[in-house]
Amino acid sequence: MGTRSGWLKLGGAVLGVVVLVAVVGVGVAVTTFERPTVEGSEYAWGEVTDATTEIDTTVVVNNPNPVGLPGIVDVSYTATLNDVTLATGQRSGVGFGTGTNTIDLTAEMRNERIAAWWVSHVNGGEESTLRIDATVAAPGFSKQIPAKEERIETDILGGFTQQGERTVTVQNDTFLRVSDQSAAWGEATAERTPITFASTIENAHDYPVTLDGVEYVVTMNGVELGRDRKTTGVAIEPGQRDDLDVTVALDTPKMADWWAEHVRDDETSDLTVAMYGIVEQNGEQKRIPIRLFDETLRLETDMLGGSGTNVTNVGSPRAPAVAWPEVTETSREWGTVTDATTEIESTSTIDAPDNDMTDVLTLAFSQETTINDVTVASGSQRVSALSAGANQVELTAEMDNGEVPTWWARHLNRGERSTVRTTPTALADVGFTKFDVTMNDRESTVETDLLAGMNGDRNEKVTISGQDALTVRSVQSEWGEATAQTAPIDVEATVENDLPTRVEVSKVEYTVSLNDVVLADKTTRNVDAIGAESTGTVSLTMALDNQQMDEWWVTHVRNDEQSSLDVSVVVTVDSRAGSATQELDSLGQSTTIETDVLDSNGN
Repeated sequence: MGTRSGWLKLGGAVLGVVVLVAVVGVGVAVTTFERPTVEGSEYAWGEVTDATTEIDTTVVVNNPNPVGLPGIVDVSYTATLNDVTLATGQRSGVGFGTGTNTIDLTAEMRNERIAAWWVSHVNGGEESTLRIDATVAAPGFSKQIPAKEERIETDILGGFTQQGERTVTVQNDTFLRVSDQSAAWGEATAERTPITFASTIENAHDYPVTLDGVEYVVTMNGVELGRDRKTTGVAIEPGQRDDLDVTVALDTPKMADWWAEHVRDDETSDLTVAMYGIVEQNGEQKRIPIRLFDETLRLETDMLGGSGTNVTNVGSPRAPAVAWPEVTETSREWGTVTDATTEIESTSTIDAPDNDMTDVLTLAFSQETTINDVTVASGSQRVSALSAGANQVELTAEMDNGEVPTWWARHLNRGERSTVRTTPTALADVGFTKFDVTMNDRESTVETDLLAGMNGDRNEKVTISGQDALTVRSVQSEWGEATAQTAPIDVEATVENDLPTRVEVSKVEYTVSLNDVVLADKTTRNVDAIGAESTGTVSLTMALDNQQMDEWWVTHVRNDEQSSLDVSVVVTVDSRAGSATQELDSLGQSTTIETDVLDSNGN
């Protein structure tokens, strides 16, 4: 690579030497003056246009003679690469005075000739021969200066060859592994220059990867040298490998455009080759924003200064993060309620990126809602018409009201506390593979205190024949072990007998209802007895029919999750003083309960 940068500098140097040889040659031929000497030479690019590039050469000559050399010398030269003429220059009537003199030559190179040389260079195995021919002429004198030749060798594609492994990532996860990367020239023509890129691709993803083709883009300093789509594709199962060979075609005439930019950019160029996968959907090819190949070579030259040419692989430029659909918000609310089912309507806000991925994206949503680990609802939805920005996706899942008794029993057994968890999942089908989309579970807690009114101190009298017989001093109520069939309430009342005789609680009638749905309407006999003028405990178990909770649930949701709880207890007591039947407010209650099962307030 190092020899390539020297050719134009060498060409300028030879031109300067040719000029001096011409001057000296003529001087020797026509005078006996002391031979002039070369003090130095400089070479620089001149004006660069889209069509031409100028090469400016300045030679400093010292004439020690007391008289100058008249302008009778003509100088001409031709520079070629692989027999492709790059530049010609001519200066007539060259002469100089005494002392220090400068001779300026300007050669104009047509940029289009670079394209012709490029073809010969590629087809010649990246080898070229630089040849400079010069002629010096004066009246009665002409001399052909011996040609100067230099061999130029490059290895541009060597920078694309990598035996190591690189990874293609999506969302910071390894998606593909690319190894054994190489590149080779095809037969270049005046129209196109083919390069075949070969690599081995391993699927490091959890789902199959299928590509219907590849789109490539080759640029050099902003000049697009090639862009096209190839039907070369791959189909790789997880953990498997496949070879991918893609032949790209450079637009040979555009090398002239590149040359002008290269000189303008201080002889530095970045050659970038990027390859994207494409998929075919509904007969249309679509590009995906994932780069299978992305390498950049930096070419730094100093063609007129002689510092050599460097070709460096600067690696893959940091690919922009592939924006991914993101669920930014999810809300839940009740939908239609029937005797058998209750709809849960979920609305998710999906922020879709504005890139090629959205164009091929299909999202498959599924959602499951559990209450106390009992699956009560599930549903699914496919969405394929996402637009860039915020999208509202609605999903309706049917809740089986028949599951209410099961999760309600667990609610009671867990201290009247329930965990409601909605677990959404989304699978993104992007045409060439699938990805799991991260979605957050939504969890809320429902707490009730149904027995709050059936606990605490009391001071309620039970009278027999107008005489105080019993006094209820306190009540303690708690849930027994509930099942899907029954929910027992264990009640213990501390009762004081004011009579000098034993009092029996012979019968207790109780009713329990939620929103007029009767959960219990029962009678318990021979409950307990309190000795004369003593204090005792009356124990009672109220058995609620838990199988009625699905019927209650319908009324509860329809009433905006509000329910009226009514507990009525009527006792019958017997003693020698007589009998009495009386409703005991101490053992009953009437209250309202409210819930927010779906956490509509977002707490």
